[in-house]
Amino acid sequence: MNDSGLQTPSTGRKRRVLAGIPAYNEARCVGSVVLQAKQYADEVIVVDDGSTDNTARVAELAGATVIRHDENRGKGAAIQSIVAEARKRLPDILVLLDADSQHNPDEIPALIKPMSEGFDLVIGSREAQKDRTPTYRRIGQKVLLRSTRLISKHSVSDSQSGFRALSRRAMDELELREKGFAVESEMLAQAAGKNLRITEVPISNIYTANGSTLNPVRHGIGVLNRIIIMITQRRPLFFFGLLGSTLLAVGLIIGVRVLSVAMTTGELAAGSAILTVLFTVTGILAIFTGIILNALGRRK
Repeated sequence: MNDSGLQTPSTGRKRRVLAGIPAYNEARCVGSVVLQAKQYADEVIVVDDGSTDNTARVAELAGATVIRHDENRGKGAAIQSIVAEARKRLPDILVLLDADSQHNPDEIPALIKPMSEGFDLVIGSREAQKDRTPTYRRIGQKVLLRSTRLISKHSVSDSQSGFRALSRRAMDELELREKGFAVESEMLAQAAGKNLRITEVPISNIYTANGSTLNPVRHGIGVLNRIIIMITQRRPLFFFGLLGSTLLAVGLIIGVRVLSVAMTTGELAAGSAILTVLFTVTGILAIFTGIILNALGRRK
């Protein structure tokens, strides 16, 4: 392991770094990523998430400790396994990076440098080189970024970056449950909720057209769906309050039109009147649902 210059402030001891790589069918790239990461980490762990190719074998030959999932459980589940192993090995810093060569392991020293200043979660931000990402992906990333801010109440420029570093405190306190790609948003939300110190450092935006086997639209919708569910759980008053207020406003607009027509023609538009009642009652119920769930959440 190369000397990254990271030392424990109180003792001058070099901090122990563990690199964790979730991988699914990445035999083509994982070996190179492991070899590069080994230059800056004391140990590299690869979680083979049910791959059907030689991912595990290639990672082992490159010198990684490999943990296998019997079936594909999702990126979040792989990261949970990495964090669980990190708790056993007690490193000072855990670095997470993807296996598809879209992160540059040579940037690990820059990523972990803020740890010496007391930060608990450092996220590698691709924002400075965002123009290298196709427009449709940037739009999707912005949507997910805005949605993540609603649950984390913390402003970062790249909430979906998988290149990040965790302190020992972060490893111990984060209780990740998301199985899929929404784990990055969940990690940020939990870290903010537990008052962990969060920062970002710029990293290279390495985009390759064949770097991912996932359909980007389906992937984005799936992550957004999970983020919305997290919003309903973490900020029920905001979510149901906004939903209820919108429905109530629509109901009132339709209701005003119904009254206007009735006063002008003397006839009641039955269909519109029913919609008025439906939107109004549903909106009021949604608002009260948010109030109740928020009160229950505060009591926990």
